[in-house]
Amino acid sequence: MSIKVNDQIIPSWAIERQAHSLYEQVARGMEGKPEDVIRLAALDLAKERMIDQALMAQESKRRRYEIDVEDVNQGMKSWMRENGGKKAIEKTKHPMIKNRDDLRREILEQLRYNRLLEEESSCELPTEKDALDYYEKRPDLFEGEEMVTASHLLKKALTEEDFESALNEIESIRKKLEQGEDFKECVKKHSDDSVNDGNLGTFGKGRMVPEFDKVVFALKPNELSLPVKTQFGWHLIFLHEKHDRQLTPFEELKEKIIEYLHERKKDKIFDAFLDDLKDKAVIEGVTGI
Repeated sequence: MSIKVNDQIIPSWAIERQAHSLYEQVARGMEGKPEDVIRLAALDLAKERMIDQALMAQESKRRRYEIDVEDVNQGMKSWMRENGGKKAIEKTKHPMIKNRDDLRREILEQLRYNRLLEEESSCELPTEKDALDYYEKRPDLFEGEEMVTASHLLKKALTEEDFESALNEIESIRKKLEQGEDFKECVKKHSDDSVNDGNLGTFGKGRMVPEFDKVVFALKPNELSLPVKTQFGWHLIFLHEKHDRQLTPFEELKEKIIEYLHERKKDKIFDAFLDDLKDKAVIEGVTGI
């Protein structure tokens, strides 16, 4: 079904094409849901976006913004460059772009949208106090990640036989370590990865393969792991130090917080403006188009 927004018709084919381009984005937020449900959600989102775009286009046209031709030309060049060069128009999934004239119209509308957005979302910059209040209310957003400093000893393996042999070696080495042999010296003598004497430095979660990651973050400082199997072979991991999450100082974040609060405030103001346009508009479904 097509949609009529005031006097403008949004054809059903354009809505369906927009929904198709949004499908993957919607699916990521609806993991495990049936395909039909995801398609309907993508269709609803497509309708909502295209209604918003139509209302903004109508309002910006009503205000008769003058747009420099050179800005349009530069916008077209940038769009072509970012979307695949000379064949960008042929390849695009944009529901309203089928040729250069369509592209020119879309760029012109986008520049008008930008003017409208600038006018209707204008607001004062949040103060440093506003930023500090937000920082103090949401410390969870400004903590760094948990980190560890660790070393490892590796016996590489590729085949099943290699893994069995490597496990025997790693267990023998672990016994020596339990009897007091120095970890660094063992790495030099026995490891298949003795770079930096096995020291992996300081790192956060997700930097290592999952099997390694799970074990190293469960260790206590100065603790030696049991043998750990990964795609590379068998490891012994020694944890030197754990670094708790630390709150990043306000001074380092102040400007970013002010910018974030400003953008959030502008979004709220413009959303209210757009809601007002919707309330005043005549929006209805149209069949046969």
